[in-house]
Amino acid sequence: MAADEILSKLKENIKKMITLLQQYRTENNILREELKKKEEEINMKKRELKDLETKYETLKLAKSISGINTETKGARDKINLIIRDLDRCIGLLNR
Repeated sequence: MAADEILSKLKENIKKMITLLQQYRTENNILREELKKKEEEINMKKRELKDLETKYETLKLAKSISGINTETKGARDKINLIIRDLDRCIGLLNR
């Protein structure tokens, strides 16, 4: 194999490597943006969960003070359902 052929193949391989590198960098940037969005979603869901847990604790306290069981049971069940849904969403986002 002549030196010119080797040099030509080497140049061709370098061009391919540069193209691949550019593709990987682009893909990496896209993945970083997706990760950033998912992290923001997780943080938002965590804040929502914390707010709901606070509301739930407030409702529990109100129930214990007022003694009204039927109204708070429905509210508690609804909040529990929302909290379970948020926990499920956070679990999916963490995958």
